[in-house]
Amino acid sequence: MLKATLKRIPLLLFLFVIFNSCKKNGDQKSKTEMLTQKDWVMSKYELKTGNGQWIDETQYWQDCSKDDRFVFRTNKTVEQNEGATKCDASDPQVVDTDSWEFTDNETKIIWFGRSSVIEQLNETTLTVTTTDNSGGTNIYERITFVH
Repeated sequence: MLKATLKRIPLLLFLFVIFNSCKKNGDQKSKTEMLTQKDWVMSKYELKTGNGQWIDETQYWQDCSKDDRFVFRTNKTVEQNEGATKCDASDPQVVDTDSWEFTDNETKIIWFGRSSVIEQLNETTLTVTTTDNSGGTNIYERITFVH
């Protein structure tokens, strides 16, 4: 009886490993799923010039802008809307719409006509960095969004 049980242990161990590894891979969401599952709200806006330090510009936002929403849809459209509070009551709810797409093996995203490097994208956080050049000096913009 002990011999028969010992012979089954490698098979049971193998099956356990196979089933658990399949389950973990099946639970992972794609980048598209993580991007489009919920609206995003900017939580931090930073600027950097050349090799300088990142400067947090979030403190200069108007309160009415802090709840603006960015909605990425599975049909590859993106919308910026005013959220619950508008800075001007006559402003439209939807501020801007455009298309979006991943590039460079899903390490970059093109949205609102700009290409941004994706520094972080998970269930709760999206951080992107965009580089512009002004007079030969690189200007970096880093935006962190949360759900």
